[in-house]
Amino acid sequence: ALPILGKAARLCRTNPNVFLVIGFTYARLQDLKQAEQSYRVALHVDPAHAAAYLNLSILLERGNRIEEVEGLYEQALANGVEEAELCYVRALILRRQGALEEALELAQKSTMSSLDPSWRAQLIGEIADKLHDSDTAFAAYSEMNEIAGRNPDAAQFDRAAYRRRIEAMTEDTTKEWFDSWRPVEPSAEPPSPAFLVGFLRSGTTLLDTILMGHAGTQVIEEEPMLTRVEDILGDQRRAGEIDANGVNALRARYFRELSQPLSPGKLLIDKNPLATLRAPLIHRIFPDAPIIFAVRHPCDVVLSCFMQNFLVTESMASFLDIENAALAYDRAMTFWQKCREIFPLRVHTVRYEDMVDDLEGEMRPLLEFLGLPWDERVLEHQKTALDRGYIRTPSYAQVTEGIYKRASGRWERYRKHLEPILPILAPWVERFGYEPIGDA
Repeated sequence: ALPILGKAARLCRTNPNVFLVIGFTYARLQDLKQAEQSYRVALHVDPAHAAAYLNLSILLERGNRIEEVEGLYEQALANGVEEAELCYVRALILRRQGALEEALELAQKSTMSSLDPSWRAQLIGEIADKLHDSDTAFAAYSEMNEIAGRNPDAAQFDRAAYRRRIEAMTEDTTKEWFDSWRPVEPSAEPPSPAFLVGFLRSGTTLLDTILMGHAGTQVIEEEPMLTRVEDILGDQRRAGEIDANGVNALRARYFRELSQPLSPGKLLIDKNPLATLRAPLIHRIFPDAPIIFAVRHPCDVVLSCFMQNFLVTESMASFLDIENAALAYDRAMTFWQKCREIFPLRVHTVRYEDMVDDLEGEMRPLLEFLGLPWDERVLEHQKTALDRGYIRTPSYAQVTEGIYKRASGRWERYRKHLEPILPILAPWVERFGYEPIGDA
């Protein structure tokens, strides 16, 4: 769409809506700097354009630039934008200031036509959750997912397709298959990266932010290097067929796909939660790679996935309802556990709850596992998060806060809403060493 929108911008330079839509498009592409620039051009064309203020404020808040959001709010009022058009922006500000009751009231009043109703529902859910109003929060998140599921780009997806694909992968992944692999000796240069995996909402963004603070790491967050490699391979099931030249070619392709050059002497850490589903591919091309497996209470993980306003893809469609979310988690963990049994993977597990309780106590053995010396800066993750600017994952606000425990055991407040899925998750709760769920 961008070339056509660019032509529209040249023809209609005084129409702010053109630049607004260009901003939407860049935001959809996760090019947030270009999106910000486009929204600012819209405001240059029309300094009283309420929708541009709204969407620029949402973008800046995602970048943890809350002081700029406050300034933008005052600028909008000064330029004649009605307060009623800015309820959502004001709610964002008040939420960050801790005025939660007032923020919730304004979020519920945010009915302007320029606001995506799923964003409104999400904000209501987030604030209500912080207020421990679990019924209001769950209803809001359910509304958010219902709205998202009705969008044309989401309606095309079968919500069960992703888990069926994982089931097929699990069936194909056998010891006999691994035993049939051709022996290869991959190149040692560049050195293998480390992989930070787990499941969505398992604390991986907090953990990668902590690791970014170490002077000896280069952390890459949710970029498609492995996806590109798998695209070339054609199918993970072909992993055992390729010879040493093929393995080295795939390694080289992986490093070519990096969005930034390798930093000499630093350990590359590839953070992508769902890379758990590419464990065979990782082992084939990087057999000595250290793998960090992030784990969190399964009920908290599934609840948190349901609470996120993800861009809907085949995999993310699983989280539009709570049952499919639980089943997707179950199938992904089943595949991961089978891979642990079959492949000699080098894995170090970090539990979110343990990291929250004793950050240094968890980081010291992790850094030792990664072959890195102790660095006090890993304990300064708030500063690291603020220095990052835009954080592309849903944890953008949480990682700038101090280590907190409110997300641990949150599912208990939603137990009555989660009752139908507790039998699916109970085995994983015990497998990962948590207290059995028990009765209500």
